[in-house]
Amino acid sequence: MGETDTAIRRVLGNGLATAAAGIYERRGDGVLVFRGERPGDDWDAHGFFPRWLQTLVDGERVRQRLLKQRWRHVSGSTCHSRPPDDVAQIHFCTTIVVVCLWAWLVSGQGAETYDDVFPSLSERPSRRTVQRWLARALAHATSTHQFLRLVVIERGEPRPMKRLFPSGLAPPGNEDRRQWKAAASVHLLRGGLEIAIASAVSFGVPLALLLAEARGRWTPGERFLL
Repeated sequence: MGETDTAIRRVLGNGLATAAAGIYERRGDGVLVFRGERPGDDWDAHGFFPRWLQTLVDGERVRQRLLKQRWRHVSGSTCHSRPPDDVAQIHFCTTIVVVCLWAWLVSGQGAETYDDVFPSLSERPSRRTVQRWLARALAHATSTHQFLRLVVIERGEPRPMKRLFPSGLAPPGNEDRRQWKAAASVHLLRGGLEIAIASAVSFGVPLALLLAEARGRWTPGERFLL
């Protein structure tokens, strides 16, 4: 493996638990613990919400046990803290979601014929799963593109966007063999993912961290990625 491949694997091939210290606690048995923030004065810690999360470690897909802090309100209602790379009803971290969608959209090929970024993703997620992700992601393409673009601009200051991408981003249309029903949304989503991937490589910053920063801009009424 050359230096370039090693660098790409380092910035694209690690989920948030590996790429960023301090977000998760890792127990001696390897279980990840996310404490989160107390929702308010009337909430107390009340055990944990467990789940399994598929993530990346040095380009390899691994299944890790995750415990998310559960909170109980004085009224009896409960909630739990969600890590930045954990998406509701998705068993894969956001890094995997992004590299799979990006690989498909920039390939110009069908869902069954594009090449995965890492061989470990060739069996899971299934191509049908990636298709479902795309259907969900297109509904939030505008906010996803906006959040990713703003994060990259802030990290790239004082370099303007055109200096980060001197050759520009791929134009819509001609190079894509597929006729997308929602072509405008596909182009917008693809552009946002291209900005994130290219910036991670250019900055030498883990993609998982850029995605976490973008998700941190999520406010009530808005959605990021899925």
